[in-house]
Amino acid sequence: MKSFLTVAVATMMGSLAVPNSASAGFPFFRSRPRVNEVSGRLNNQQGRINNGVASGRLNPQQAGRLQRGDQRIQQRETRDMAMHGGHLTGRETANLNRAENRESGRISAAKSGRPGFFGRLFGRR
Repeated sequence: MKSFLTVAVATMMGSLAVPNSASAGFPFFRSRPRVNEVSGRLNNQQGRINNGVASGRLNPQQAGRLQRGDQRIQQRETRDMAMHGGHLTGRETANLNRAENRESGRISAAKSGRPGFFGRLFGRR
């Protein structure tokens, strides 16, 4: 009986310690909603690119071009965060979201075979 109680107490203590140790390395995830928003969108777009390659809708050159666009946005995010101690201001978040919207349109256009904004602008069909 005593060993059962010891195991039960150890299990409860272990389950309480896991979430604290898991979040200890990344304390900013809960307290930085703007950073989480931008990073989440970048991860989503990376998944969309990977799905496009897997389905054959995107060739490797298109995927590389789209990934470089996402990398530029991620570099801007990192630079903006470094200027403000790990935070993003509202204006920076809006600018990053606008860039992500453009990149999302490029991903959609590339996956569907449409020319996109610049292709329509310069007559590429």
